[in-house]
Amino acid sequence: MIDYSLSLRPVNPGNTESEKKVFASAQAREILDIEDLADHIQEHGSPYTADIIVGVARKLVSCIREQLLAGNKVGLGRMGSFYVTFSGEGVDNADDFNPQTHIESVNVRWERGRYFENLKDDTTFNLVFTRKEQAEQKKAMKAALNEEMANGATGSGEGTGEGTGGGGSNDNPGGGDVTE
Repeated sequence: MIDYSLSLRPVNPGNTESEKKVFASAQAREILDIEDLADHIQEHGSPYTADIIVGVARKLVSCIREQLLAGNKVGLGRMGSFYVTFSGEGVDNADDFNPQTHIESVNVRWERGRYFENLKDDTTFNLVFTRKEQAEQKKAMKAALNEEMANGATGSGEGTGEGTGGGGSNDNPGGGDVTE
């Protein structure tokens, strides 16, 4: 399940005067680092321990970088391919072009493989509050609790009835609370 929020944005982002429509934005629930991903792989019945998976993944990253710097495109099967592009200034005459001056950055791009072409058919969607709305809701909840405490609350366990994630389904009570 992928959490999303809705926001009103210009149809043409480069033109603030353009018509505005409602668009969805994906909301990540958490960020997995390499160790978390290795633990996840191990939990799927891998014969390799998490530390070996981390070591292989780090070596893979190092070797992909090395191959990109050597001018190669690196294909990883169903995952896709990594390649480089350039950003920089153009010149009026080819004789004036100097890569050290006119190439400002070398960018790594990922061309998705067939396994990642479109994940839409394989997921469901869960509407949650935007991060700004979540922050406002948390602030309101804390203010309500502080007011309750100032009015001599006895700690009966009754809350404000408001969660911090919001907008979700019963499958995800709290609706995808995002850590700050």
